[in-house]
Amino acid sequence: MTILVNANEQQMQFFLQKTISGTIQIVQYNGVDIITADAYFDCLYEENGAAFTTVTNAPVFVNAVIATTQNMPKNFIRFNGWPYFLERHVWELTNIHSDIQKTAEALLQQMAIKPIWCADIPGFMAARSIAAIINEAYFALGESVSTVEDINTAMRLGTNYPLGPFEWVNIIGQKRIVQLLHAMQQQNQQYQIAPLLLTSSANK
Repeated sequence: MTILVNANEQQMQFFLQKTISGTIQIVQYNGVDIITADAYFDCLYEENGAAFTTVTNAPVFVNAVIATTQNMPKNFIRFNGWPYFLERHVWELTNIHSDIQKTAEALLQQMAIKPIWCADIPGFMAARSIAAIINEAYFALGESVSTVEDINTAMRLGTNYPLGPFEWVNIIGQKRIVQLLHAMQQQNQQYQIAPLLLTSSANK
């Protein structure tokens, strides 16, 4: 099985690990030649736009955490390729077509990735939850309720989460979180963005 991947060097490391079985050949996209492959992964979709628009006969996985599939081709499958989420063995995906889903599931099984099909909304499930937690943490910090270190510790010990909210935002990036919260706010006004998070992200 051949997979063509459009990704930065850090993202490529994840895909190169999948060659261990010997059944998968990973090729990094050079920005010009779209070779014939069994699947395509566009990890830079959110940053640079779609790279594989000419591909129609194979699944195209796009790192589209915020954008929905409404204006995407049938064979495009949303996944969360943000830092931290890409390396997980469980992926949240969106595509409403059963034939595309079956093809994607068979392919991801060979990559030791378990798919979970989600509603076609910004952030899927996990990123929405984490963005909301990060937002509340910035509200608490801005109101001097506690410190960064104590909020992180409380979240890890109190909920058994692997990371605290400020540790997550350092990995994912403030601007990504703010963009997701903006999209969530358009659907529901309860997602008011913490002023401290807005100002912090604007200064970076």
